Amino acid sequence: NQQRAGFAVCRTKYPILLVHGVFFRDFEHLNYWGRIPEELEKNGATIYYGNHNSAAAVRDSAKELEARILQIVKETGCEKVNVIAHSKGGLDMRAAIALTSAAPHVASLTTINTPHRGCEFADYLLNKIPEAQQKLVASTYNAGASKLGDVNPDFLAAVYDLTFEKCASFNE
Repeated sequence: NQQRAGFAVCRTKYPILLVHGVFFRDFEHLNYWGRIPEELEKNGATIYYGNHNSAAAVRDSAKELEARILQIVKETGCEKVNVIAHSKGGLDMRAAIALTSAAPHVASLTTINTPHRGCEFADYLLNKIPEAQQKLVASTYNAGASKLGDVNPDFLAAVYDLTFEKCASFNE
């Protein structure tokens, strides 16, 4: 770190937008990204966060991310952002690029551990766990997420959009 400090090896033409996965938020007190943002910033990058809901349908998250991207572009005059998205955040960003006005403002998208073809756990949850228990888990999660800042969280919509069937449909 000391040897490369003056080289700004992580400086990019456009800022980096970090987009979290499902069931997480960009909290000051819960460090979702670990040391990644700090290391990028130490090495010249400008970092922003998605600040979107922790659980929502992919299309709803896409709209939130579109608004966030447009906000960053307007506030900074940067024209575009580079996006690093983790897990469901990658699906959310793909939808933002394909289905909203965000595409001209996205210079790059890097996805990490994104279930582009679906998530086995989502299919298990929806096929093996009784509906009454699903609804109980969802209402408990949604209530907690609301208290932590989510606006209309939707646990089941997020899970449905992670199934193999929904991902296959989205990919088409």
